Amino acid sequence: MSSSMDLLKNYSDESESDDAEQSVMNECLTDSGLKNSISQTESQSTVNFFGFNDEPEEENYEIPSKRSKQYKMVSIDSEMQVEIPDSEFWRNFIPPENVQDFSKQVERGAEVKVHHSQKYRGKRQRTQECQQYPHHQEYYQKRERNDSNDRSTPASHRDGRDLTGEPYCSVQNSSMSCESQTQRQLFYVHSKISPHLTKCNTHNKCPQRIERELEDNKQTVNRVMWNYPPYCHLFLSASMDGSIRIWNIWTQLAPCVKHLSVHKRAVKDAVWSRDGRHILSCSFDKTAKWIDVEKGIVVSSFGQSSFITSCKLHPNDPHLSITGGHNVINCWDSRSPSSPCRVYTYKNSIGQIQDLLFNRDGDIFFSTGNEISRDSSDRNIMAWDFRSTSVLSNQIYQERYSCTRLKLHPTSGHFLAQSHGNYIAIFSVNKPFKMNKAKRLEGHKLSGYSVGFDISPDGSLVLSGDSSGQVFCYDFQTGRIINKIQTGLDIAMDVSFNSVLPSAAVICGWNGKIQVLN
Repeated sequence: MSSSMDLLKNYSDESESDDAEQSVMNECLTDSGLKNSISQTESQSTVNFFGFNDEPEEENYEIPSKRSKQYKMVSIDSEMQVEIPDSEFWRNFIPPENVQDFSKQVERGAEVKVHHSQKYRGKRQRTQECQQYPHHQEYYQKRERNDSNDRSTPASHRDGRDLTGEPYCSVQNSSMSCESQTQRQLFYVHSKISPHLTKCNTHNKCPQRIERELEDNKQTVNRVMWNYPPYCHLFLSASMDGSIRIWNIWTQLAPCVKHLSVHKRAVKDAVWSRDGRHILSCSFDKTAKWIDVEKGIVVSSFGQSSFITSCKLHPNDPHLSITGGHNVINCWDSRSPSSPCRVYTYKNSIGQIQDLLFNRDGDIFFSTGNEISRDSSDRNIMAWDFRSTSVLSNQIYQERYSCTRLKLHPTSGHFLAQSHGNYIAIFSVNKPFKMNKAKRLEGHKLSGYSVGFDISPDGSLVLSGDSSGQVFCYDFQTGRIINKIQTGLDIAMDVSFNSVLPSAAVICGWNGKIQVLN
């Protein structure tokens, strides 16, 4: 070994030739046994002795937010101590007095730093960053979960609504249902309705297919009606089982959002108020009820001595309403429900009132009864003065058929009547209330059932039910049949157009089924 060191000294002092240098190094390495541990490249003329000239290895860079998680707490003898990793980053670290609070601050600070730095980055850049630093993925996921105020809200409900736009009700205890914890919100602007609220002159189209079928009712459904804007994602159904149901089919939850059992017998008719938050209903229990839908309570109840088969609200005064019974029509004020404020009667029998209809000003209303006899053709449809309770005309419909429904045309000065003569007649809404004998909408059949119809919001289409279960779509201008929709119902009892959606309609059947057409 001493001889080899002498050779090295001679090499460094005298700097001999390359051949002498190579021979000296080989002899040195052979004597020391380290020939395999030293690498010499052909391009370098210097000696890499014991690895002193090797390039240093790159340190693995750690993001501060990740290294902050290495701050650990260890409990020894019920005293909180700090375990500091042996690294350059923590060498000058001084532990704080309150370890628990500091650990929370470290985690929160790292989270906020990543949150603010990556908040406005694009999706592609974020994906590349997550591939390079996988631990950033959990910060993104945690940030998305915290966007909602309620941590129990699913990712699809972060804005407080479900995928269909319905407000999502959070549940603190997962073992309890949504309905039992919080009441479902009914009155809001649905995401399916909001784009159509600002549109003007929407052209309605005839429905072509069945979008959804509901079978919650056990008995015949007498009436269906869409709500007014902006809550026209809801519609009601009045059933023979004495219940009124509120439906919303564009939701991931149960479509029946409200079940109102306020009547003891079959509900014959029900209408929405203009504000869309109340319902006026009438029943065979000889009462009419003014219902707060959101609370599910009866605000006012009106009672009379006969069955109430029709009810309508005044178009200008929300406190006034009229109900039709046997040979009598009563006007009620919801502020004093004990007795009617006006009573409308006729000297002869007019039978059971089938339907009532106000004109646009509310000073005149029309009624239709079910009285059928040889000399009753002058009392089928009658016009009444709302204030004086006098009869304006009883010679409107001269044919010996009773009418089941009355509808006011939205754009022209006419109203339409569904006749048991298997057609829809057209009348003038102004005096002398003449019937248009040149045009009628015929082709469907009633077969003695109280089949309803409806007019589209733009006034171009008329939908009518049928005793065979079909839905007939008529062109109001020409009176021709545009389409016949096979619904599969035994009897199509009633139909209603949506006031905002251009081709949405709902129908109900004798067997209790409800279908939404689109």
